[in-house]
Amino acid sequence: MNENITTPEIEILQYLNELAGKRFKPIKSNLTPIAARLKDGYTVQELKEIIQVKTLEWKNNEVMNAHLCPTTLFRPSNTDKYINQIIAIKENPQQYARYFAKINNVSTSAADNDDELEAMFGEE
Repeated sequence: MNENITTPEIEILQYLNELAGKRFKPIKSNLTPIAARLKDGYTVQELKEIIQVKTLEWKNNEVMNAHLCPTTLFRPSNTDKYINQIIAIKENPQQYARYFAKINNVSTSAADNDDELEAMFGEE
């Protein structure tokens, strides 16, 4: 696949790679779940927000880090659940900042910074 060609699917996959520190290649098995969610009506922004939240939640978790992959993140049975989690975060970013800090078992975290969460999910 020509890496100079950028489609919404490739853009989302590259975003996952950058944010989660992964190296997924733009091959059919990685792009198909993303394309299917876009076809279902989810936006590029919504899929990127899923990546943001799940990376904050799972990146430092030895078991869950393996699930930072297109097949898990964009599985039809997970997408609505993750979108609803994002809605809850936008409604109460401070509560989730404490939650993310606790699950990542750190005294300071990107999730501790309310401004960063608001920048990610705040009103535009």
